[in-house]
Amino acid sequence: MEDKTLTFKEIQEILPQRYPFLLIDKVVDYKENESLVAVKNITGNEWAVNENDSGSAAFPETLVIEAAAQATLLLTSQLEKGPSKNLYLIGKVEAEFISAVRIGDQLTLKVLPGKMLKTGGYADISVHASEDSVAKIKIFYSIKQK
Repeated sequence: MEDKTLTFKEIQEILPQRYPFLLIDKVVDYKENESLVAVKNITGNEWAVNENDSGSAAFPETLVIEAAAQATLLLTSQLEKGPSKNLYLIGKVEAEFISAVRIGDQLTLKVLPGKMLKTGGYADISVHASEDSVAKIKIFYSIKQK
């Protein structure tokens, strides 16, 4: 089975999100129905980075979850060419955050399908910044065929 990668431009052809809500910069590894590894770079000009009272800038956890959902969509849509014709609905999300995401981090999101059916499923996503674990996320979703 051949490993696949995707550039930002190719991701734009698959996902419906656009700037500033397209949160996947590239896919560095994809094995059909097995796994997907995506990257999100956190830069100093991110629109959503806010400094807290201690002067430390953190990337919002909700957007880490959104990036995980987008990576899951890339895996479940089978990296089809062109925009997906199906409607993907997020159901339940379980997320455990271990550390904060900061400016300069490069997030690696590894998606492993727990179950993939034509009508939905779930995926386990591990999020790392360098070697450090940032979050463990489980996303349940449904698919409405168009």
